[in-house]
Amino acid sequence: MRKGVRQWSVVLGMCTAFLVPVARPAPPLPAPPPVAQAVPAFGAPMVAAADPAAGVAAAAPTAGPDCARLACVALTFDDGPSAATSGLLDDLADADVKATFFIVGEQARSFPEQLRREAAEGHAIGNHTLTHPFLTTLTPAQVHDELAQSEDAIAGITGSRPLLVRPPYGSYSAAVRSFGHPLVLWDVDTRDWQHHDPAQVLSRAAAMVHPGSIVLMHDTEGQLSTLGAVPQLIRNLRAAGYTLVTVPELLAPASPAPGAVYRNRDSATRPADHLQPWDTAPATTDQDTDAAIAGTVAWQYPTGAADGPAEAERVESGLRPGECRNTLAPQPAPQDTPAFALRNSTGHDLVMYDRADCDHWTAVLTPGGEQYAEVRSFSMR
Repeated sequence: MRKGVRQWSVVLGMCTAFLVPVARPAPPLPAPPPVAQAVPAFGAPMVAAADPAAGVAAAAPTAGPDCARLACVALTFDDGPSAATSGLLDDLADADVKATFFIVGEQARSFPEQLRREAAEGHAIGNHTLTHPFLTTLTPAQVHDELAQSEDAIAGITGSRPLLVRPPYGSYSAAVRSFGHPLVLWDVDTRDWQHHDPAQVLSRAAAMVHPGSIVLMHDTEGQLSTLGAVPQLIRNLRAAGYTLVTVPELLAPASPAPGAVYRNRDSATRPADHLQPWDTAPATTDQDTDAAIAGTVAWQYPTGAADGPAEAERVESGLRPGECRNTLAPQPAPQDTPAFALRNSTGHDLVMYDRADCDHWTAVLTPGGEQYAEVRSFSMR
């Protein structure tokens, strides 16, 4: 990931060549479980033609894989385009795979030919802001400008306006949702930006992927080494029975709602199980006391249950500054299952950690903000 106002702790590095083949073998991908019976073919792709005079026109329906019947997975790439994107597009074309690219507007202006090629070759295009900031640290007007200016840059190059948004760092707020586009997150984080290791890309994907997953990677120049794992990742997924699709194909036939948050296909097909909006109230107007901070922190986690709700929510209150709370999911979730989203309904900053007992901080969640990430503990400031 790129630098932001309040950033993840990352290991920065740059490799100069693709590493193929990958040095260490990854564990085999599990075969996907049976998928429910088919439903009608999906509807329109979530990209609309840009009309300078009349704004955004409706997109025409297209045909494609039926992800209600098939075990589909969407590969997504953030922070580009860059010089590394051309090689990635070659690999995707060789494998006959369509992916989804979430575009940073400033990068689009620097690498317009790569973006044109993405669109021309049938990949889905989404908006990843103009400069890649933490949107929860900005005013509503600044949030709008970041998204609108990036959308304009993309439309000026491709002739189409992206209708999907991925907020940088998975950090979003009411102002981000009010922009009026569906928010696309992920449920498989390869953490390529952190380790720069092709073997870890393959092993993390093998451990977490399931039918309907959205896989997060990056196509920046600093990810040349991990992008070298993409051909093997595609082979592994196909060998395990998965069909590779774009995000619009994955979510269809559902019509993603403006401002709604989607992290996998279940988010679109089982809205009752996906806790949007949150069950908790918005930021409190109560006053802090000597005993506790006013307001609550809510966190969501996968249950791992074979039936019933796929996700659950827990609310913490009575928090005190400096106090650490772990967010590891209770049973029947698999051991060490992290929370995947937090909402801060207090008037204080919330510090998030990717290890239990508030070890190894990753980001700060401002009052009223929501964050999508692997979180195992948090503390209040």
